[in-house]
Amino acid sequence: MQFLFGDTPVLTLRQIDQMNAVAKGTAFRAFKRAEPTLEEGVDYFVLDMNAPGGKEAESLLQRLNAAGALYPSSRVAVLISEKAYARMQAIANLRSQ
Repeated sequence: MQFLFGDTPVLTLRQIDQMNAVAKGTAFRAFKRAEPTLEEGVDYFVLDMNAPGGKEAESLLQRLNAAGALYPSSRVAVLISEKAYARMQAIANLRSQ
């Protein structure tokens, strides 16, 4: 399932783990390796689960939770753009199944 944050199609770390059939945390580690080459607010977005920062973000978090796209223990939602996901794939050798 695809989600939009503003006009940007985004994936969650849980979706990326599931798409690549890898263990929980694999996408997060790939993101951390790619992060120095990414720009927050363009390539990725971080939403605090307790203070999302607006109605759009709050609504998106509700949809992500309802769809099971976030890990239940998440304190923040890291939303990855398609460009950032491609960068993570290159760095971490992730391949969609």
